[in-house]
Amino acid sequence: MPKKFNDQEKELIQQKLLKAGQISFQTLGLKKTSVEDLTKASGIAQGSFYMFYKSKEELCYEILLMEEASIREQLLQSIASNPVVTKESIRDFMLDGFRLMSENPLIRQMYLEGEFEYLLRKLPHELLEQNYRDDQDAMMPVVRQWQDSGILTDVEPELIVSMFRAIVLLSLHKKEIGEHSYNPTIELLVDVLAEGMVARSAR
Repeated sequence: MPKKFNDQEKELIQQKLLKAGQISFQTLGLKKTSVEDLTKASGIAQGSFYMFYKSKEELCYEILLMEEASIREQLLQSIASNPVVTKESIRDFMLDGFRLMSENPLIRQMYLEGEFEYLLRKLPHELLEQNYRDDQDAMMPVVRQWQDSGILTDVEPELIVSMFRAIVLLSLHKKEIGEHSYNPTIELLVDVLAEGMVARSAR
């Protein structure tokens, strides 16, 4: 029978699980990480793990959400420091999104090793829907800033968020795009997109 923990112990153990998971998922990957690996690193019995998470996949997903939230926060800070909307500011915002996603060790590991689709199959649908809503809520201040400046005013805000998500996800397909041509391809794509958004708004 799993040991009972008080609130302080639960908080400490959860932080240990998050830290252990981040290290193991980044280095070994999701499939090669076992619940035993996580509990040994956290100093608890295997049975106690399920007091905190239903599966290692749910732990991995929570860590991914934390990484994504950190990326979103950095992007929002960058656009808040430059409130004037121009082709250049749109371009810089998108390129920052590419850079932050592609440089994140855990996100890169999950996508390059093809484990993200495996993770999605293991998770409840409602968790994925919540992540999509969180993305929309976080991006809405940016979309409103763009639309207040005349950018894509005739487009539903949710579609603009979806467009940005789709574009940034390309950062996780470097191999498919081509290692040597990836950077110039992304820069050209973002340039054309930013220019098209501004030109469409001018019309």
